[in-house]
Amino acid sequence: MNIKRIIVASAICCFLLNSACNNGSNEKPADGPDTLYSGLKFNEHIRSTVARTPEEERRGFKLPEGFEIQLYASEPDIGKPINFAFDAKGRMWVTQSFEYPFAAVPGKGKDRLSILEDTDNDGKADRFIHFDDTLNIPIGILPVKDGAVAYSIPNVLHFTDANGDGKLESQQRIFGPFEYKDTHGMVNNFTDGYDGWIYGCHGFTNRSNIAGADGDSIHLVSGNTIRFKADGSRIEHHTAGRINPFGLAFDELGYLYSTDCHTSPLYQLIRGGDYSQWGKEEGMGFAPDMKPFENEATALAGLAYYADVLFPEAYRKNLFMGDVVASRVYRNSFSFKGSTPVGKREADFVLSEDPWFRPVDVKLGPDGAIYIADFYNSIIGHYEVPLDHPKRDRIRGRIWRITYKGQSNKKQDLSTATAKELFAALNADNIKIRIEAANQLTDRIGIDAVEPAKAMLQKKDATTRQYVHSLWVLHRLHALPDDIIRSSATHADPVIRLHAMRVLSEQKDTLSALYPLITAALDDKDVHVRRAAVELMGRYVNADAVGRLIAFRKKVEDSDTHMIYTIRLCLRNLLRHEFLMKEMAGKQWKNEDAAVLATVLVGVQTPASASFLYNYIRDNDVSKDEFPKVFMHMSRFIPDTQLDAVITAGIEKGNKDADLDYTIFKSIQDGIVRRGGKETAQFNEWGKKMAISVLDNIEGSKIAGDGLQINKQKFAMDMAGRYKLQSVTPKLVKIAKDTANKNDVRTTALRALLKLNMHKNAPLAGVLIQNAGTDIDFKRDIVNTLGEFTETTSANILAGIKNPEPELQQSIAVALAGTGAGKDMLFDKVRKGEIFARVLIQPKVEERLHLNISARQQALLKELTANLEDVNKERQALIAERVAAFHAAKPAPSPEVGRTVFTRNCSPCHSIGDDGGGMIGPQLNSVGKWGVQSLSEKILDPNRNISESFRSYNIKLKDGKVLTGLFRREEGAATIYADASGKEFSVAQKDVAEKKASKYTLMPDQFGTILPQDEYNALIAYLLTVQQ
Repeated sequence: MNIKRIIVASAICCFLLNSACNNGSNEKPADGPDTLYSGLKFNEHIRSTVARTPEEERRGFKLPEGFEIQLYASEPDIGKPINFAFDAKGRMWVTQSFEYPFAAVPGKGKDRLSILEDTDNDGKADRFIHFDDTLNIPIGILPVKDGAVAYSIPNVLHFTDANGDGKLESQQRIFGPFEYKDTHGMVNNFTDGYDGWIYGCHGFTNRSNIAGADGDSIHLVSGNTIRFKADGSRIEHHTAGRINPFGLAFDELGYLYSTDCHTSPLYQLIRGGDYSQWGKEEGMGFAPDMKPFENEATALAGLAYYADVLFPEAYRKNLFMGDVVASRVYRNSFSFKGSTPVGKREADFVLSEDPWFRPVDVKLGPDGAIYIADFYNSIIGHYEVPLDHPKRDRIRGRIWRITYKGQSNKKQDLSTATAKELFAALNADNIKIRIEAANQLTDRIGIDAVEPAKAMLQKKDATTRQYVHSLWVLHRLHALPDDIIRSSATHADPVIRLHAMRVLSEQKDTLSALYPLITAALDDKDVHVRRAAVELMGRYVNADAVGRLIAFRKKVEDSDTHMIYTIRLCLRNLLRHEFLMKEMAGKQWKNEDAAVLATVLVGVQTPASASFLYNYIRDNDVSKDEFPKVFMHMSRFIPDTQLDAVITAGIEKGNKDADLDYTIFKSIQDGIVRRGGKETAQFNEWGKKMAISVLDNIEGSKIAGDGLQINKQKFAMDMAGRYKLQSVTPKLVKIAKDTANKNDVRTTALRALLKLNMHKNAPLAGVLIQNAGTDIDFKRDIVNTLGEFTETTSANILAGIKNPEPELQQSIAVALAGTGAGKDMLFDKVRKGEIFARVLIQPKVEERLHLNISARQQALLKELTANLEDVNKERQALIAERVAAFHAAKPAPSPEVGRTVFTRNCSPCHSIGDDGGGMIGPQLNSVGKWGVQSLSEKILDPNRNISESFRSYNIKLKDGKVLTGLFRREEGAATIYADASGKEFSVAQKDVAEKKASKYTLMPDQFGTILPQDEYNALIAYLLTVQQ
């Protein structure tokens, strides 16, 4: 082999390893309890196995029969790869990071972008050019005509190499800065679109405001997809929502596919769609996915759509994605139900014996092979393991190449190809070659490609591929006349008609003239053409477009979820134009047509939409599930003069159904908060009447019924306290004392009593706490409730608790620390030995103490905590003790008991499959793969590694009250938070005096004291069973 290496950064010694093939059958996913490719060694956050050499790792792969895997590149020639892409010469550009997960100081980055080339076509890179080694965790990368576009904290940069010699000539920021407070989800996976735009993903947690040279800015929140021009002229939102998308791929029909790390594994993206995201609310509902999670880990990365003919038929048009936690590559096929793709997980494509295998990117190459970037590491978790853990590998990285029986496309250098050769390449079986040939025709050949492209469209023997790409070439060169659009839109080939519709969506000047062509396409025989025409209808802001979309919706089967969402999205977007919404609100509609509009208007935040809904629901009912959203929307946006009418309508609808009465009232209440308004006298009277009625209907003092009934009764108690309904005091006292009631019910009654008359009812709280028969969980709830109030009476009750149990001390400390007087009472109890001094240095206590602390109190705190052992050492010792006791436990802890412990302590915020309903914290499917040590660290020391998405806030209100909650979203004049029980609450922005980000997560950090060892053992045993 003739090996040439060009090392820009430094001369280093390196070697290439010979590679062979390891074939095997992957007929079923290898998900057994403990196999060569799964089990305990793959469940560890810090892999306990030793690193393998590239050849040793290669020998441990398992692929379907006939497929061969070989090493394309590895250390020391490359670092740790993250993303890669191919240029017109067939070379691979690779972003690599040594800095990850810590961003370097601006201007001091040492990460690099390299160009890899296989000069002798043996499937292994033998020429390495380190193009730039001053980058800062670079991720997204895409070669362009005169260099490359890449993301490097905090910008998207254009790197110039005009003569193609692999030497950096200059770099320029084209977009940025992007936020990077979370470095494991940033701007990634750039890919070429048919339209000449670059598509990419914006990752986890980060919030970015970005504008192009045109000054038009977009706001990105956590998972989004974007598209932008390589020259920096413009950037656009493509989709909103999801958590951490990390992969994009186009198919032959022009659909864009993506994977996400938390919401669902596979999507066909709908342009402009709003997708599910933690804390996000979208009135008209979220865009659909292709398949739900099965047993994939929530760490999916890279996406390849196989558009070539070298793999067997069953593997073509499949989607391949990496799983960096399970150390494998998945394969998904899909079929269409109408226009909706339905994904199906097939047998896993790549399995590995080596748990260090971390497939962070998966892409189709122009040679027809699938390439995998392997961020080879013992640790991949960003928050599961400390970011500075010494076992994070910063040296090893591999890139693998997979072929079927060694087959490969002939290498082409499209960067020097003639126009004739490029037009021929538009018929290549490989989609990467076709798109790159189109790029060369537009970006390099330019205007000279116009006439040959037009001629191609006239050729009788032009293939569908050549026609489609030539059509896009003409569009990108601004040389596509209306007559060609018309002939393409009515072509006999449905794929050509489909792409004609997609081209039209990019044509801004001729749309009006071609409107009849688009409306005709709504009746096309091909469902994909019809869906593309629906998308185009959203461009026409007029009543005719609205009417046609309504009529079209009535023809669509409910199973075609992507079509239905596209119709509803277009209607919503059209009606967000206020003049059109006003026009539609003033029009007389048939009930069935108005019903279609009513389903989307909760996503149109205007007074006219609220008025339309009000007029509709006066004479019609919506589904019971829709009533809350409709009334919240109306009460938030209806003109002031109509608010009482909405309330009257709510009362009338509620009179038919007591449960509906409650949900409508609560929704209107939330809507009024979000509009920044005041509750009217009529509304308050409704609330008082409802509260009294609900409480009077409770037999005795036992709260019973299903979840809705219990929530309604708790809500009535809250209203009794809020409206000062003294007449129900005896009922509330009985409920609070009744030990047959659940703790949350008794707590709600007690809170209402404190609101009714703090001085009179606070002693009851003290009695219940001091009662030896009161369980510790209820005692803690009472303490937390007392801590919600700033009155001295409340603090006196807390200070009067004699010799509180250790499990209760931290809660008392947090409650007292919120006020100046409370701090003094707390310090006095510590001096007397009634509360351990170490409680003062527990994270959440310490944070609350430092809010508005005086110099005198600061000195006293320092004195009381002198010589205490560091809390981190204490936590680590506790973890070691609990883990050792778990392993030594006999008989073995019961998972069934652990499930009960989970339900009581964890389910308000977390869910596992159908267990729990909480969506405040991460869903815990597959959490058993973490292992005992990592689970223990998360439970007993949750503040060790905090995801920014789960950081809480301390909110000080103008009345002195201090609240703590997880930020969810802004809703008009209100901010929505979630408390530690998983319940959302609204805070009127006008009532906030100060808001500060906490150093700590909302998750309770006192399970070490509140969970006895046997319950802890059972909880761990249960969580370890959650493998899927």
